[in-house]
Amino acid sequence: MYKILSIDGGGIRGIIPAVILSYLEEQLRQRTGSDSATLADYFDMVAGTSTGGILACFYLLPPAEGQALHSRYAAKDAVDLYARRGKEIFSRKRLLGLGSEAYSSAGLERVLLEVMGEATLADARKDCLITAYDIAKRQAMLFTGAEAQRYAHRNYLLRDVARATSAAPTYFEPAQVRSLGGAISYLVDGGMYAGNPALCAYVEARKKLAEQEKAATATASADASASADGLFVLSIGTGKELKKYDYHKAKGWGLGGWARPVLDILLSSSAEVVDYQLRRIFAAAGAPHRYRRLEPALHGAKPDMDDASDKNISLLTDAANAFIEGNIENLDELAEEILKS
Repeated sequence: MYKILSIDGGGIRGIIPAVILSYLEEQLRQRTGSDSATLADYFDMVAGTSTGGILACFYLLPPAEGQALHSRYAAKDAVDLYARRGKEIFSRKRLLGLGSEAYSSAGLERVLLEVMGEATLADARKDCLITAYDIAKRQAMLFTGAEAQRYAHRNYLLRDVARATSAAPTYFEPAQVRSLGGAISYLVDGGMYAGNPALCAYVEARKKLAEQEKAATATASADASASADGLFVLSIGTGKELKKYDYHKAKGWGLGGWARPVLDILLSSSAEVVDYQLRRIFAAAGAPHRYRRLEPALHGAKPDMDDASDKNISLLTDAANAFIEGNIENLDELAEEILKS
């Protein structure tokens, strides 16, 4: 069974999947009796967009020099990262205007450098798929570990990948990243087209499995690239967006007023569509249990992607814990399913 972990975008709301995945990792450790096991030990691919892309890079970090073959961080360390460094990442500029992003990228880049160092995409412990959008070429950019290992021009520092996938327009300036082969790209947040990257990851995994099958048998089944056979997908959201927009206010917003709501709507609507598509794909394959979508409620936490106040971080953490407490049986069953696979 080829297992995929996919994490949505959502800014500081990334603390929600971080808390849930910390719980899941602990359950996997208890069931295997391994205190050093990490999420990367149990998934073949980790996909992420924006804050989910940062988490994906975090979970797949290679061991530091001299360390055993395990990630240098446990999943719970991602929770601490959001709680301790959230304000540093969302450090508002002193002067704001229509021509200025809300936040300097310096804080985000400083945190990514400290956490990820010089690790590259090719160093990732398992395959990955991180989304971004190239504004110069006007095309989707998919960072994958498989291509990074094959081609230098597709290999990047993980911290640059994390910076690019989280370059949300109006929040941070676009990212200029250079591959180890010298290729330069100008990128913004992958949430522009894949707030929920699970379907992108599904397609990439089918492609990879079809290539492996072809190499092994010299022939490829006509259904190889379209079947859900052999795949398990765990997709996690960053909190169900329930914020409503008043029609009478919205019709007078104009260009400036729509800037932030458009991004919020893009993330939530694309996540819903991808969830619908994957449910239909796995149901049609007779394997609905191999696709799991976890979408916690915000429970009073603010939906704003940049509210890194102590109060909101606490509320986001409470929302994640409330989801865990209300779904312990399902999460424990999920842990068993991952191990069984």
